[in-house]
Amino acid sequence: MGCCQSKVTVSHPARDPGTCDLQQKVTPKQDGGDDTFDTVEAVGLEPLSGLPIEDSKSWPTSDHHGFTKRCSAKCRKGALDEEILDVERTVRTCWEEIEEQCRTCPGEQGEVPSQVQAGWQVVRVFVSSTFADFHSEREALVKKVFPELHEWCKGRQLHLVECDLRWGVPKDSTSQTTISICLEELDRCLKETDGQPFFLAMLGERYGWIPSIQDVSEEIREKYSWVDHLSITHMEIVRGAVRSNNPNAAFFLRDPDFLKDLPQDQLANFVDTAELNTQQQKELKSYLRTKFRSQVYSYKCKVGNVTESEVHLSGLGKFCKQAVKILKTAIGRRYPESRGNMSVRDQAALPHTTFMEQKGRFLTGRDAEMQRVVKFALSHWASEPYQDVCKVNDQSDVSGEIPDVDERPVLFGASLEPVSRDRSLMVVLGESGTGKSLFMARCAMEIRKKTKNFLYHFVGCCPESLDVNNILLRLRGHMEIEQCDIAGEFGDFKRLKLQRKPSNYLNKCPLNESRLVILIDAINHISDSKTPSHLEWLPPELPGNVRCIVSTSIDPATLRKLRERQPPPCEMKLLDLDQQARRNIATTYFKEYNKILDDEQLDLLTSSAGAGNPVWLAMACEELRVFGDFSRLTEKIKSLPDSMEGLMHTCITRVVREDDTGCVEKMLCLIECSQLGLQEPELQLLLGDPETATPLPALTWGQVLRSLRRFLRNTAGYQNLPVLGFFHHSISKVVQKSLIRTPAVRQSYHNVLAAYYQGQCAVQQLVARKLPYQLQKTGMNSKLVAFLQKDPRSLYMTTADRQTYINGVRCSNKIPIEELGLRAAIVLCKMCATKNKAFIQSKELNKDVCVICGQRTTAKSLNQQVHFCALHDPPDTEGKDWCISCEQSGRKVTTSSRAHLCVQCSSNSLENTCAKLLV
Repeated sequence: MGCCQSKVTVSHPARDPGTCDLQQKVTPKQDGGDDTFDTVEAVGLEPLSGLPIEDSKSWPTSDHHGFTKRCSAKCRKGALDEEILDVERTVRTCWEEIEEQCRTCPGEQGEVPSQVQAGWQVVRVFVSSTFADFHSEREALVKKVFPELHEWCKGRQLHLVECDLRWGVPKDSTSQTTISICLEELDRCLKETDGQPFFLAMLGERYGWIPSIQDVSEEIREKYSWVDHLSITHMEIVRGAVRSNNPNAAFFLRDPDFLKDLPQDQLANFVDTAELNTQQQKELKSYLRTKFRSQVYSYKCKVGNVTESEVHLSGLGKFCKQAVKILKTAIGRRYPESRGNMSVRDQAALPHTTFMEQKGRFLTGRDAEMQRVVKFALSHWASEPYQDVCKVNDQSDVSGEIPDVDERPVLFGASLEPVSRDRSLMVVLGESGTGKSLFMARCAMEIRKKTKNFLYHFVGCCPESLDVNNILLRLRGHMEIEQCDIAGEFGDFKRLKLQRKPSNYLNKCPLNESRLVILIDAINHISDSKTPSHLEWLPPELPGNVRCIVSTSIDPATLRKLRERQPPPCEMKLLDLDQQARRNIATTYFKEYNKILDDEQLDLLTSSAGAGNPVWLAMACEELRVFGDFSRLTEKIKSLPDSMEGLMHTCITRVVREDDTGCVEKMLCLIECSQLGLQEPELQLLLGDPETATPLPALTWGQVLRSLRRFLRNTAGYQNLPVLGFFHHSISKVVQKSLIRTPAVRQSYHNVLAAYYQGQCAVQQLVARKLPYQLQKTGMNSKLVAFLQKDPRSLYMTTADRQTYINGVRCSNKIPIEELGLRAAIVLCKMCATKNKAFIQSKELNKDVCVICGQRTTAKSLNQQVHFCALHDPPDTEGKDWCISCEQSGRKVTTSSRAHLCVQCSSNSLENTCAKLLV
């Protein structure tokens, strides 16, 4: 396949020859013109990820009676495409099958609309057409229709994403890849709109490429209810509009009158001559005019400029106006202006909800443990002796019944005395990599079904989630004790005050109301985890109407703090899955894809040391599922590493080796070098050409995303745009060791990201959040300080972030107390003191702000005065005053113009520290 020409240029160390290079053979195009994609055969490689190859060595599958059989594409319907003799009967059979699907697939007749959320949402418009003959209309959509819709959508807090997979499509895309990517993207649109996507189809006199029976894998047939002898465009229309009788679909039929003005050598690009194609196209148009009478629009056009390779059509103004009107009507119907704005509390919860739903769907197994957690959270024991709901070492007990024993669980070999006081805190323990976050996400999903009085917090799902104060602000907001700005700023005094108040407002939770359940995942990773005050914000005793569930790795500091509590918490350690649970997970997984393992293979897989981890087992099953040669499957199972990192290395190495876009490795490295993931539009632009703001073609992006989807998690970012990050920390380790490998490679990716946020990113809030991190990682201290002090976009940063970054480039030398008055006084001269914007781009006067971070300083004590160490003492001052702004000495100054620091930049570890910035 053709390789994507990305502008992300990174110098990687030399690789072992043959590990990544593909030797390709391109087969000639079959009859079908430009809409037929060249077929590429990768010599000596395994099949592409997710594309099972059906040949003489195909997987065995089970039929409805449980018997094992072998499938071959040639056995389907008893005839190949070339043997189609009766075109009329073939077309009739296709439409009979489509009509039958419409009758027997009630789930696709338009689901009950879900409640549309307030606040920012993503809206996708799927564009369907043939490839070679709609360049002009596609260009009109990109240049005229979508820009107007973008602005209109912004006014409704909507992000418009156009899904035009024909734009920028490489002509040598393989058939199975093309089919899968197009239909997967359409399914994404279906899911987000309750089965009624915003769908725009354009039809002319070309029907397009009809995949052969061999081109369509068994997986595609089952997943999408594929109808043979339909073109991809026709199949998209069936799935996106016909089956659901979609009211949000629009069909534009081009008047063929312009064809008489086409040069003869260009006519073949606009008109199909094959009998099956012409008959299918005729029947499709007739069907649409009948079933979607009010949603079909005819338009005229004229032949414009003609070149050797392309015909430009003109007169598309009416087409553009009609498209804008139709899409505004459809989008406005689903997202009315009256839906309102999302509350601050809901905005803060959004990344946690997205994380929960994304992670929770990955979990298989652990049903007994999950039932115990849910029962701990919701059962009524406020005034009863504690009963052991955590004794889950015996995984054969999957009933979830609560034992009658009044004793603390025996964990880690320690037998403890029974306790009579109720314990409201449960600690879920697990070694690193055992899938604690997946487990907690699934538990949260189950608890949310049973109670609305539930606050869940996943540390690491977004930058703010790491801050303990964010947890407390969300808790206060959830209880609606007072109006609070969850996303706002607060100084040290307010932070300390906030951390001392949880007990006060938790005690206000009425006993006669529903229980408040709090779930915090990865509590060992919060911002105070390395400080002496770690977990001091968590009340020593929780009220009887509150249950709190936290998870942590086997971290000594966190565990010690938790176990010192009185009464002690209930502890539940996530153990390895037992053999029966492993077999059930593996069997269920393969059954979903109509595949089975024999007893020997199943025993080999489930007896692996790694199979006790549900995350490892799910990844191993997927790696085996896409393995194309069943005759070597047993050997493949034996070769799987039993460690999580080892398995991830095997999977990622294969995906990178099989990638023929040139973008998979770059995308993995870009995500690794980002702070907490990247938004989809950012990745598309970075993998395309950021210098010309040309994103990666949609079909190529779909192929890359499809290859990497199982390694990624999708969380909510700025304005609810999806952010892609790694779903497991072992992936990060593999990318570091196997793909990045050297400091020079890492530096080059940070340079790419820094350049993007500095010059290409148009969202100022994202620049403020992401650029300082990249400048810090590249070691560009001078650019970092210049951004923090001179760039207006930095005003979108929180004060805490600004202080962290700028103090990171500050001299760390301590000044002895006896030397503080021996050197030049660091001041602001009269002229500089009454100006502004020397240290921050605000209206505050220079004399009223901290000369390090720019925060307003109201109190100015002696220990807040600015000093330099002996190494950085201003030269040639000889005890004279020295202005830190204009860097001049000897000017007459007043005491009030002494340069000062804020409390945060002059206290604790920064007390008596040199104020010189190392740029």
